[in-house]
Amino acid sequence: MKQWTKTRLPLATILAVLLLNGCSTIAQNRWEGRDAQEALDLFGKPDSMQKETGPDGQPYAVLTWYKSSSWSTTEAAGTSMTHTGNGMVYTEHYQQVGHSSDCKLQAKINQQKKIAQFLIEDGRILHGKCTNVRYVPGYIPPGF
Repeated sequence: MKQWTKTRLPLATILAVLLLNGCSTIAQNRWEGRDAQEALDLFGKPDSMQKETGPDGQPYAVLTWYKSSSWSTTEAAGTSMTHTGNGMVYTEHYQQVGHSSDCKLQAKINQQKKIAQFLIEDGRILHGKCTNVRYVPGYIPPGF
């Protein structure tokens, strides 16, 4: 394997992972330090609330929301071929395909009513489940 491939392949892999992880990481960081009311205004009433004690002994309220979205896209469904006179006619067929996405959002609220930690899908970045879910203030996902 050539030298430039040995050095660029790992670099390209790291760059691709960073690009895929970027949206979730940025969203999680944008929430930390914000007032809890902002999350309530955007997501509404949480689906569950629990108490938790942090590693430093500080109590937290953990708010959890389960969000889902659905959308459709036009996708290629195949081709057909028919004889006409001296030639062939190729026809491409398309169909509407439905997609859906479910997402778990979690905010840990400290005693000052500020978001100390915000998690999307329990902090897992490469989940692909929060597609088209509005999880950042001011963010409008494609298709909305």
